[in-house]
Amino acid sequence: MRATALLQRQLTSVNSILHDLAGDLTAEELTTRTLPHTNLLAFDLWHVARTQDWAAQTLVRGVEELIDEPRWRGRGALVTHGIGVGFSEAQADDLAHAVALSDLLEYADAAHAAILQWLDAQPDDMLDERPDVPANLARYPVYLEPAMRAEVPWMFEQPPVWRCLAPALGHVRDHLVAMDLLKRQMRAR
Repeated sequence: MRATALLQRQLTSVNSILHDLAGDLTAEELTTRTLPHTNLLAFDLWHVARTQDWAAQTLVRGVEELIDEPRWRGRGALVTHGIGVGFSEAQADDLAHAVALSDLLEYADAAHAAILQWLDAQPDDMLDERPDVPANLARYPVYLEPAMRAEVPWMFEQPPVWRCLAPALGHVRDHLVAMDLLKRQMRAR
């Protein structure tokens, strides 16, 4: 199996988990805090989709993120730039209340499809290339802010492609696991 094919399978698994988790959430569940100081589920779902778009389009490819395409205009807070790093609890809550689950899932699927399509055309040795991440980040000033630099310091070290894609897999899986636990806790009450 090709390494890029393995990444595609892993990304497909993440997308499936996201749909399994989010598919039956009610509007109330999306915006209810399960435990003190945890994110609202709608915010974390947005963060997962935005992180995948950011990792593939900005970090690796240095192209415009999908969220900037005309089809997403008019979708409220969905089109917020950044991935939420540095947001206060109130800012994250405001975003959560201003996104629609259907938009989140549609955007997550679009980001997923774009990443799979791009990976399908790549040779495995591309994963060891070192994109000019600092130059790629310049397109989006939000990624140059101190909170982002503190949260993801390795991105300024010109990491290889495989490292740049790691947040789109491992980091978002961690969020999905946490969301599943919060969802179960909420429903157990």
